[in-house]
Amino acid sequence: MNINVIPTPKKLTVSDKVLRPGKSVYDERFGAAVEAYEQYREALGFSQGGDLIYANYADNMAEGEYAIKCEDGKIILNASGLPGINNAYSTLLQLAAANNGEIPCVEIYDKPDCEYRGVMIDLARVWHPFEFLLKYVDLCRFYKFSYLHLHFTDTQSYTLPCKAYPKLPTDNRHYTYEEIKKLNEYAYARGVKIMPEIDVPGHCTPFLENYPELFGHNGIIGFHKEVIDAFEKIIDELCEMFPYSDRIHIGGDEADIKQWLSCEKCKAYAKECGIPVDNDKRLSSERILACFVAKLSSFVLKNNKIPVVWEGFCNQVNYLVPKTTQIFSWENYYQTTPELIDAGYTVINGSWCPNYVVEPVVMWSVKECFEWDIYSFRPVHPDSPYINSTLKVPPYEKMIGGQLLSWGDAGANAENTRRHIISEFEKVSERAAATAENTWNKEKKITFEEFDLSHKIQNPAAARIFNYRRIKTKNLIIRPFKDSDREDAKEYCASLKDEEFEEFDLDYTDKFVDICIANTKKVQPNNYNFAIEYNGKVIGGCNISVSDDGREGDVGWFIHKDHQNNGYATEAGAEMLKFGFEYLGFRRITAHCHADNVKSYRVMEKLKMRREGRFVKDHKYKGGVWADSYAYAILKEEYDNE
Repeated sequence: MNINVIPTPKKLTVSDKVLRPGKSVYDERFGAAVEAYEQYREALGFSQGGDLIYANYADNMAEGEYAIKCEDGKIILNASGLPGINNAYSTLLQLAAANNGEIPCVEIYDKPDCEYRGVMIDLARVWHPFEFLLKYVDLCRFYKFSYLHLHFTDTQSYTLPCKAYPKLPTDNRHYTYEEIKKLNEYAYARGVKIMPEIDVPGHCTPFLENYPELFGHNGIIGFHKEVIDAFEKIIDELCEMFPYSDRIHIGGDEADIKQWLSCEKCKAYAKECGIPVDNDKRLSSERILACFVAKLSSFVLKNNKIPVVWEGFCNQVNYLVPKTTQIFSWENYYQTTPELIDAGYTVINGSWCPNYVVEPVVMWSVKECFEWDIYSFRPVHPDSPYINSTLKVPPYEKMIGGQLLSWGDAGANAENTRRHIISEFEKVSERAAATAENTWNKEKKITFEEFDLSHKIQNPAAARIFNYRRIKTKNLIIRPFKDSDREDAKEYCASLKDEEFEEFDLDYTDKFVDICIANTKKVQPNNYNFAIEYNGKVIGGCNISVSDDGREGDVGWFIHKDHQNNGYATEAGAEMLKFGFEYLGFRRITAHCHADNVKSYRVMEKLKMRREGRFVKDHKYKGGVWADSYAYAILKEEYDNE
C-alpha cells in the first residue's frame, strides 16, 4: 500500500491491512465537512465502502490539527473544528487516490507548523468566472491550505459589489452578493478562510474613474478626510460581506505617492493628522502612505479582523504603522525582510521567486518551489539589495507562513481569456502541492524525489476533482465516467451493434472507459467525456473535444437503443454547448453526422445549430465505407442570442 500524502504527516504508522472508507458517523458540527468529502470521493470515482468513518469532536486539539486511527474495521477521525476535520478527510482522499479507493490501516497524528498557508489569485486583471473561485477553494482544501487570498481590485476592475459606492463595481466584471455569500459558505464548510483584498491607494483606476470628485488625484487615491471616511464605509461593508474571514488585505504597494505633495488638500490633511510634510519629499510621501495604511488598518481592527498589507512602505516610517498590521514580504525593495523582523512585524513570505506565477510568461519549476522554505527570499527587483541572490533569514517566531501567488499582468491582454484562466489553473495547481508541503512543515521531511512520487499521484487526483462536473437536467445526470460504469457501457454498446451509421465495438469498451477516466485527470484535457445516467444507470455518453488552439469544440453523443426518441440526446447536447461556451470559452462549436442520419441532424437543429455544408465522402462510417457528412455549427454570439 502507498502512503503518498501531501503535505507529509508529522507522525504516521501503517500496517499491512486495508480498509475501504464507507459512510461517516459524525458530530453534528462536522456535517458540512462530511458533505464536502462525499462530493470529492464521488468526483474521484471511488465507490463507498463498508468500513465506517467516525468523525469525532476533540476540544483539546488546535485549529488544523487532526488524528486518524484505523482499528477493528473502523476509521476514526479526531479534530476540534472544520479546518482540522477537513484536513483529516483530505488525507483520506489522498490515501484513497494512491490506493485505488482503499486506504492502508494507518495511525496519523498531524498538525501544521504555519498558521498561514495560502494561495492568491488575481481576479481584477483577469476576471474569473465564479466557478473558478470554487475550484480554487477545492485546490486549497485538497492540499490543506488555510487561506485563499483573492485580489478583488486593481487598475483593470473592481470585482466586488458595493452598496456604499454602487458605481465602483466594473460592468460585467464583478461578483454578486449572492455569489460572495455562496463563496463564503463553500469555503467555510471546507475549512478554508477567504482573505479578500481591496488594493489601495495605488492600482485604483475604478475609484478615480467612477468617483473622481471624491477619490481622484493624478493616478493615486487622494488623502483627505472625505476619502478616509469613504474607506471606513467600504471596509465595514467588506468585513460584513466576509463574515468568516479573520484577515482583510488592504494593499498598500506600488502607489505614486509623490503625487500627494502636489495636492494642497492632501498636505493639509496630513498636517491635521500630525504627519510632517517638509523638504524631504520622499520621506514626506512615505509618512503619508504609512498614515493611510494605519487608518485603513484601524477600520479592519474595529471589525475584529487582522489587517494585512504588502511590503510597500520604507523602514523609516515603521513607527507609524502599528504592529497589529501584518506584512507580506515580497520584493525586499521597499524595505527588506530583516528590517520588518527588526521592527517586530508579523511577516508572511510572498517571495517573487519562486512563489509567483504570471501566466504565461513567469513561473518557476515545481522543483524550485519545493526547494523554497518560509525563511528564504529570492527578489527580482533590480534595486533590491539581494538581487541575484537568496536571502535566508533566521527562524523568526512571527514568520507565520507563506503563499503561492498568481498574477494576471500578462493575461489581461489574452485573446482567449477562458483558455488563459484554465492554463493559469494548471500552473497554480501543479505548484501548490510544493507550497503546501513547505508551509505545513517548516523543515523538509522528505526529498524532492519522494515528493515528486507523491505529486505524480496526487496532482492527477486533484485535477479530477477540479474538472468534475455533475450536471443534473430534467431527466438525466451527466457526469464523468468511472470504473464501475464498464458493464453499463458494454450494455449500451451491445444495443447499438446494429446501428446503421456508426461502429460500436464491444471489445473496445474497456479501453474507451479507461480513456474517458484518464481525460478527467488532466487539467486541460483535449476531450471532455461524460456518461449519461438515467435512473441510476448509464445509458450513453456525450463529449466535447477541444481544437488545438483552444478556441473551438466539437460535440457528439450516443444513447442506448432502448432509450432513444425520448429527447435525451438533445438534453445532453444542450449541456455540452453550455459547457463549451460558458466554461471552456469557445467561440464556435461544431457537430458532424452521416448525411443520411436524420435523427442525429434533427438533434443538431433542435440545438439551433446551423447546417454549414455537406462534405463528400469525408469520413469512414460503419463497415469502413466512405460516406458524406453534414457539418453543423453555432457561434458564441448565436448561442447568446437564443
